[in-house]
Amino acid sequence: MTGPTRRTVALGSAAAAMLAGAGRARAADEIVVGAAVPITGAFAASGLQYHNSLRMAQDDINAAAGIGGRRLRIVFEDTQASNSVAVNAFVKLVQQNRPAFVFLPGLSTQVLAMEPEVRRAQVAAVHAGGAMAIQERQNPWLFRARPADNLGAGAMAFGITEVLNKRRPGLLHAQDDYGTGAAHTLESVLGKAGVAVVGREAFNPRDNDFLAQLLALKNKGADVLVCFNYNRDGALILKQRKSLGLALPVVAGTGMVAPSTLELIDADDLNGVFSTADTLLGEAVSPASADFVRRYTQRFKLRPDSFGTSYYDAALMLADALRKVGPDAGKLRAWFAAVKDFKGMARSYRTDPATNNMAHSVVLVSFKPGSKDLVSVATYPRS
Repeated sequence: MTGPTRRTVALGSAAAAMLAGAGRARAADEIVVGAAVPITGAFAASGLQYHNSLRMAQDDINAAAGIGGRRLRIVFEDTQASNSVAVNAFVKLVQQNRPAFVFLPGLSTQVLAMEPEVRRAQVAAVHAGGAMAIQERQNPWLFRARPADNLGAGAMAFGITEVLNKRRPGLLHAQDDYGTGAAHTLESVLGKAGVAVVGREAFNPRDNDFLAQLLALKNKGADVLVCFNYNRDGALILKQRKSLGLALPVVAGTGMVAPSTLELIDADDLNGVFSTADTLLGEAVSPASADFVRRYTQRFKLRPDSFGTSYYDAALMLADALRKVGPDAGKLRAWFAAVKDFKGMARSYRTDPATNNMAHSVVLVSFKPGSKDLVSVATYPRS
């Protein structure tokens, strides 16, 4: 019995060594980066766009010989709909994978919660949160891949005062860092144009009933309804506006044109609705953008939105940076800080050294009558 036992142990040790060697070889053949985004929970509809876009970018990068022959692997952690879960997701990514780069959520509340850990870890990170409070933290490791809320506020103010010629806006916003901050920014922009908000109503994004807020703004004499919403709540607001027979036009933030919002409403819910969009996609941008939309829709059975597309673009930027400076967090931070004219599927990117913002325009859109097709009204800032 002794002989076979020793032989079995020897073979087991050899197999273990072979497996360990294979693991080290795989590690040497790939570059690992992190992504902490909402995959489940209340924000999964928007998080799915980030998740899909990053997976598609990873596959496209690896199909094009990867990073100098090494494969890019994005490790995902789910931030769900909780700030504390988001922080834990980031910490787990850093502790277990030691990435030189991490993709953060497009939810300002989660980005703000994670910001101190990003600073502590000194890991270069891209996010898509719009809140002005993020750039006010002046964290040199954070880069914003979509327009900040002040640009959206400028486009919305233009739509209210110049396109619709309204002077009595009523604000309806999610009661969190995103909604409250965006409403405050818009109120400030409107004030500089001599327009005072007649009422301001807040809601919990998980609410189902918005009738009281809508009626309150109507009774205060609002001549236009301004919304800062997410997906499900935005759809409910439009449906309840219609059920009340409110003829108020709507000017909304980017959440209103997300595919996950539009899936929940009918075309006639969009009568009189204007919204900001980070950019239009498809042929309106470039043949490459049109090809991206086609491939994304074919693969995921869902149209991409500009939020998710910004993550695809950021991943392509990261691949370019990794090829030039390697997986070193400090060098990647310096590379992203120096971006001047990177052409993506959504737009061209340029890093503002004062804010680390990389996207500098938005589009005011409406809808083709009887459809959910976006129609460009104006690009902001106005040239």
